[in-house]
Amino acid sequence: MSALRFSSLIILFPILFGACGRSELIRIRMLTPVTEDKKDYAIFTDTKSSSTPVIINKQIGGSLYILFKSIGLGYTTITTKMEKTDTNLKEETTLVTNFTDVAFGIGENYSFMWGAGVLSGGKMETSLEDGSNSFYPKNNYLGGHSIFFVLGHHGFGFETLLGYRTNFIKAEFEESDLPSTVGKTGKDFTYESNKISLTTSQVQLGIGFTF
Repeated sequence: MSALRFSSLIILFPILFGACGRSELIRIRMLTPVTEDKKDYAIFTDTKSSSTPVIINKQIGGSLYILFKSIGLGYTTITTKMEKTDTNLKEETTLVTNFTDVAFGIGENYSFMWGAGVLSGGKMETSLEDGSNSFYPKNNYLGGHSIFFVLGHHGFGFETLLGYRTNFIKAEFEESDLPSTVGKTGKDFTYESNKISLTTSQVQLGIGFTF
């Protein structure tokens, strides 16, 4: 099942379960990412290296949701910094993604919230260093969507929240500005395509307030 179809099912989920345990509370929820999947997001490969590269991924950001009973809106911003260091090449990418979210929730003391987001803004910047030279591929497109769910426990006037979010990102960079040492084949540093698909995931923690 594709990610887009999965997102559609998530949005349609309330039709099936709308009559089961709908919340009568107004909720304000705030979450922040605490861990990022340790994947290799690098675009370029050092063809002369036989060693294992060092990969470091870091993220900052947060989500804000306002739910009126069982439906709400949210806004999420996540900045993911991805670094890969190899023998002759160091690649750094900063991915800033802003999502407009639609959320649905059921339950009172124990609650479940789920939803999907559409990328409404952001940027992707990549830098490459091959020892003595640095170059910066120009990104000219960024799009995507996301899905998420949040578990909540209500007590003593506020909620404690645990969530998980997956973001599906598509980007594209210009090939005309690349140096002669970089190409799809037969170069010191290669890449498969200038059209990039990334899937990032974060575990989130947060608090909420009910009215």
